[in-house]
Order: sequence, then C-alpha cells, then structure tokens
Amino acid sequence: MEKSLNLISQDKSYPDIIVGFKVVEDIKAYVQQKIAEGAKTFTSKKTVLVKAVEGEVGQEVDTRPRCSRDGKIYAFDETKSVVKVAGSMIVKNPDGENYIVKPNDFANKYAPTAQPGVYEPLGAPITGLRVEEDICFTAPWGSDIFAPKGAVLNITNLDNIYSITDMAFAKTYTLEQGTTVRK
Repeated sequence: MEKSLNLISQDKSYPDIIVGFKVVEDIKAYVQQKIAEGAKTFTSKKTVLVKAVEGEVGQEVDTRPRCSRDGKIYAFDETKSVVKVAGSMIVKNPDGENYIVKPNDFANKYAPTAQPGVYEPLGAPITGLRVEEDICFTAPWGSDIFAPKGAVLNITNLDNIYSITDMAFAKTYTLEQGTTVRK
C-alpha cells in the first residue's frame, strides 16, 4: 500500500513532484527487520541553537518539513498544526522547519541562552537509523509521518519512533565521536 505526498518546490525553477510513500503498518517491526538485515544505527545529539516563541492556543503553525531530493529542496505539502496547550512553544530549526512543543516537554528539551528567544538543546544523544526508501507510518500521537529516503528515524525508544528529515538532521545534529552514518 502507498500514500502519495506532494513535495512543493522551494525554487520555482523546478516543478513540484508527487512521491509515493510505502505505508509501514508496524514501524517498530520495520526497524527491527532493517537492523536484522544489517542496517547500521548511529548515535547523534542535537547541538544547534533554535529560536522559539510562545504560541497562542488556537494558533495555526506551518509545520511542513523540508527535504532534499536529487539535489533540490522541497517542502512537504501536508502539515499544519494548531497550538492546543497554553504555554506551548513554537520552535524554529535552522532549516526553517517549525514545530510545536508542549510546556513540560520544552522545559526538558531546551534551556534559554543569553539571547532572548534563543534556546540550546538539552538531553541525551539519540539512536538513529537512516531511511533507505520513502516510507509513511503512524506517529505515536496518531498522525501520519512521512519519512523520505535519507531521513533519520529516531529509534531511541522503539515505542516512540519519529523521523527527522535529512535537511533538519544535517543542520541540527552532530554525530557522536567514533560514529559513522551510512547513506
């Protein structure tokens, strides 16, 4: 089974494209199978500062991730989220992706810097697995996650797997010393 996703050209000199994503019904079993087949995992840590502002309940946020394909940059034509919890923060990664983080999660993931509105990531390194094909799966919070080829699955907790696009990963994570990533 496949789900299609429109990828929107970020440079109008090339066209938008429609990509078919293989639907993975059980992402945990998929990851375990890939590892059994020899896929390499790696350890990395989010190290780049992010900007964040408090959102207002009901505020719509463009959360479309960006990815690269054949040397071109595209945005997913799929995701807009709404701030549902008072005190939630809207985080902006250096690649331009926005996402909403609930207050308690934000306090556990980020610390303020001396610059207003700029935060440094906290927390332990993640275990990642590079995606070798375009896949779609259901997130622990119930929505579809599209992981294009080259994205990284955060498999630190097999009951809470999510993807990080290739662009977001390259701009915000650093590999732990002695770790290599197979592309």
